[in-house]
Amino acid sequence: MKRLPTLLIALLCCGCVAGGRTPIDQVAYGDLYQRARDLLVRGSQSEDPLVRANALEALARVAPREALPYVRTSLGDGAPVVRFAACAALGDLRDTQAEAALKPLLNDSSEHVRLAAAYALYRLGDRQHAGLLVKTLADHPKEDLRSEAANLIGKCGDAKAIRRLELAERREKSPKALVHITAAKARLGDRAALDELLRAALGTEPITKLLATQFLIELKPAEARDVFSYRLKEDGDYLEARLLAARGLGALGVDAGYDLAVKSLRHNAKEEIDTLRVRALAALALGAIGDDRALTALQKLAADQSDARVQVAACTAICQILK
Repeated sequence: MKRLPTLLIALLCCGCVAGGRTPIDQVAYGDLYQRARDLLVRGSQSEDPLVRANALEALARVAPREALPYVRTSLGDGAPVVRFAACAALGDLRDTQAEAALKPLLNDSSEHVRLAAAYALYRLGDRQHAGLLVKTLADHPKEDLRSEAANLIGKCGDAKAIRRLELAERREKSPKALVHITAAKARLGDRAALDELLRAALGTEPITKLLATQFLIELKPAEARDVFSYRLKEDGDYLEARLLAARGLGALGVDAGYDLAVKSLRHNAKEEIDTLRVRALAALALGAIGDDRALTALQKLAADQSDARVQVAACTAICQILK
């Protein structure tokens, strides 16, 4: 795993005061925000494609104006995962200046990138390419692409697409694709689909339950509060699932998962990859919760070069808390 540059020492020395900020704290916090954001920019230039993609997605969320130049440049990245992230981010941000640069990606070598380019152009008002999303959802042999097409159709924001999604749903056999279709319908305002997504998040099928929970975190319906609360208290559940629940509650303004998330920043598992995944999820949960008491611990995590993706998660959380 390629490492990001170590955070400057000032990042580690910024004072954090729980329970409110004084005018002096505001200066220190502003400096901390800037440095965390700068590290995300560096991440977008990492040698690791996954780090670049994660950093671009984070920048687009926490600092959209500053992110645009880096996202636009990434349309020409050599890695499909980065080009996909760039297209999706430009669509989310409705960057009209990127329209000309997006059109060539409709012929990209990656089918995923072609879908993201069609989505981005749709969001910019060029709706003629929506047919690619619909056709992929309807008859593509790969469930990953059908799933992604459903997700992007939901993000397009046109409630008329619910009928298309329902037609695809009747034919669909893949549990993964079905969850994506349900989430897309819920995003477009289908109340019955939201209820189905809530039930799926409490189900027994692992992949379906995980995906449903992730979509609920993104959609943030008030009705998900009970689901997240139940998953958080489920001691027998995976720690990762409980941290997702903590993040979902945080997005709804509930800090019940704060203690678990702070404790999990120091998690150590038998496998290093499990340790890093838990720490990243804990950081993102704290970012959603938004409690500035977590900043000191997040700074330490951001300075740890064990895994660049964890650094990205920590810097994302810092920016979310201080924004």
